[in-house]
Amino acid sequence: MKSISLCWKDGKTGALTTSWDDGGIADRQLVTILNKHGLKGTWNLCSGRLGTEQGHSGWDNVIGPEEVRQLYSGHEVACHSVTHPSLVMMPDSIIFSEVIEDRRRLENLTGYPVKGMAVPFGSSDPRVMAVLRQCGILYARGVAPKRDFQLPVDFLNWQPTCHFKDHLERTWDEFVRIKFEAPKLFYLWGHSWEFDTDQNWDSIEKFSAIAGIDDEIWHATNYQIYEYVTAWHNLVTTIEKTVLYNPSSVKLWFFMDGALNCIEPGQLVQLGR
Repeated sequence: MKSISLCWKDGKTGALTTSWDDGGIADRQLVTILNKHGLKGTWNLCSGRLGTEQGHSGWDNVIGPEEVRQLYSGHEVACHSVTHPSLVMMPDSIIFSEVIEDRRRLENLTGYPVKGMAVPFGSSDPRVMAVLRQCGILYARGVAPKRDFQLPVDFLNWQPTCHFKDHLERTWDEFVRIKFEAPKLFYLWGHSWEFDTDQNWDSIEKFSAIAGIDDEIWHATNYQIYEYVTAWHNLVTTIEKTVLYNPSSVKLWFFMDGALNCIEPGQLVQLGR
């Protein structure tokens, strides 16, 4: 039988995705930094807080709804609930309302389906995840760092690699050095307003510059990671692995007996024996 294993887009061995919560006005500066170095972000917004400016902290000063489409162009907007409650403390009906209404409002602002989420406070459990599924959410991020570079087992319980203040430089060095048979994934999260509060914009600028020039890294949004991995999971093969069929809309890259190959959306590939 052929030996077949997944690799990232264009045959890259690693992927970096980032996730930023709350929609603080410091997102403007952070988006500029990520764009400059070619990184991608998923921006988790509470639609009920957009446009609020109370003047106390970055958390209290949120971008306006009219900015959403242009500011986050080339990235991804995802849900963070309407009002940011702890979902595990809410009845199912309120969880549903908080999430489905956030989706509806954000989709009207972005012009595309919103299918991801960062759970407020990271407060989730099987009951919450069941309601998220009912709302059409495909993946949801928590806040507990797992400090490894494996793909998520359950995308509705997707834990990041680390927060940007959690030994980022050391963790990134480990990521770059480690050799996996499977593709490796680095998932960074945080809040843009923390860079203002801590006056450490230089840290994310330095990280973005280092990560951005690494040719072995695919820079992707959370949804792009979900879409790619899910498409791989749904790849169809014959019992003897002589034929591959890609029923998805995503071009997939893989190693077969050590050689790099790809399969187009809808393509049927004869592998031979």
